[in-house]
Amino acid sequence: MERGTGSCRQIIKMENKKTFETPDLSIKELSHALYEANQALSETIRQRNEFFANISHDLRSPITAIHNCIEYLQSLDRITEDDIKDVLPLLSSRSAMLEHMINDIFLLTKLDCSEDMLHFGKVPVDAFLEDFFFMYEVDEQYSDRELLLDISDNCDTVISMDAPYMKRALDNIMKNALAHTSKGDTISLSAHSIGSYIEIIIANTGEKISQKDLPHIFERSYMSSDSRTPDKNHGAGLGLSICKSIIEKHGGSISAHSIESSDRGCEFHIQLPRP
Repeated sequence: MERGTGSCRQIIKMENKKTFETPDLSIKELSHALYEANQALSETIRQRNEFFANISHDLRSPITAIHNCIEYLQSLDRITEDDIKDVLPLLSSRSAMLEHMINDIFLLTKLDCSEDMLHFGKVPVDAFLEDFFFMYEVDEQYSDRELLLDISDNCDTVISMDAPYMKRALDNIMKNALAHTSKGDTISLSAHSIGSYIEIIIANTGEKISQKDLPHIFERSYMSSDSRTPDKNHGAGLGLSICKSIIEKHGGSISAHSIESSDRGCEFHIQLPRP
């Protein structure tokens, strides 16, 4: 019995040794795969740390302003109504900025962590875009810009969409256009069907996006002179990152382009899959 047991153990050891010596991947291939995985993990950690560093920097600005207002009021022997009126506008604007940043961070976290937070339904493209565009025609902030809408007849179709979140994504691009245009500039929204996709283009005749910034403007950890100025954009510059995340959860893609034929203007191209 002992000899039989020993022979059995020896066979198992030989089989295990054989399996170990003939893996599906060679040692060189395994090492390369491990190296690539380690590089990807290092890049993810770098982007995360850079993201939090930028957010911390952007949050500090409104918090400091609010703190300074409070310190100013506390330093007064007697607070008058005029004193309060002097600081209220700043307190209000910086509080709104802080709330906007926190909401953006919370939304990005939800989009990263939840796979089923979007609720898709069948949405007619042309009616959706017309309703969306009408919001800006009646918005006083856009009253001194020329707004143009051009929806092709072949957009008379239905696609799978979470309408509220898609409105949020498009709204971020429209607000970006508002921030980088001035009186008399044009903001246009157009849509047409290309093969298996619906393409939506939001263009403006305002400031160009620099060639240096173009490949990175959708990165949440990227700091550029234009896209991450809290006072200018009323936030931490996360709007385009949120936009990209929402569109990709729809199975689509987004890209940005400067208008080559002009010294001003840029376009955002969004492609959403048809059924």
